[in-house]
Amino acid sequence: MLKIILVASLMSYFLSSLVFWMYIFTKKKIGEKVGFSFFGIGFLLQLTYIGIRDIQERSFAVATEKELPFFLAFLLAVVFYGLSLKYKKQLRDFGSIFAPINVFLIAMTLPNVTSDQQVHQNFWFYAHVILSMMAYAFIIAAAVVALVYILTERDLKRKKLDSFLVSKFSSSLVLLQDIEYKSTVLAFITLSLALIASSVWSSVYLGKHWIWDLKQVALSFLWIYYGFIIHVMVIKHEKGKKASYLTVVGGFFAFIVYWFIKHPMY
Repeated sequence: MLKIILVASLMSYFLSSLVFWMYIFTKKKIGEKVGFSFFGIGFLLQLTYIGIRDIQERSFAVATEKELPFFLAFLLAVVFYGLSLKYKKQLRDFGSIFAPINVFLIAMTLPNVTSDQQVHQNFWFYAHVILSMMAYAFIIAAAVVALVYILTERDLKRKKLDSFLVSKFSSSLVLLQDIEYKSTVLAFITLSLALIASSVWSSVYLGKHWIWDLKQVALSFLWIYYGFIIHVMVIKHEKGKKASYLTVVGGFFAFIVYWFIKHPMY
């Protein structure tokens, strides 16, 4: 029973993450409402889990080292709801960050697999690798388009109307920005899913809450950075060259993470 509630809360936050990301991508208000609803379901399931555990153990049961990440996720949900009530709908977009963080934390409390299945031959490991590569692909696409936008705008300001970039892309600056934005959002989504898959994999197959290696930490910082870019674009409505510079820097950071930082062998 408790395991079902645990998995259900994880899946609710996961669905909340997906819907919030779809909202950021499509900007349809229904996505914000549905994402907030799934977040609420996850919160209520957590509350139910904590209540049942406390009744069974007749104590504050989630105070154990194994379940502290679950309790932290619960408190983050409380903070998110508090901020949402205080600032109404202005901060609900941050559900796209709070929800996946809760998925990571709840995944840490999942029971370990006791089968003889090899560590690198399972769904979660494959999902992490595939989604990571997809994230890098979208990051490259966004950085390339952002660089083209920056250079084209520069030539236009310098009135170099005969330059190659102006002749090819000056009439499509709005399109370039749209492609850059959508590629950045997709990079954030796939990178989030890759980190979620990695979190579940390490918890279930390695028995570790978190893999403290340089690659994992760098990917986490990359995820935070792209979350920052998206919220700069969405909340502050930052467009044009400033946003494109952020995207190009993100591409350079991803290049370093991909080529020069490696996972150790497990």
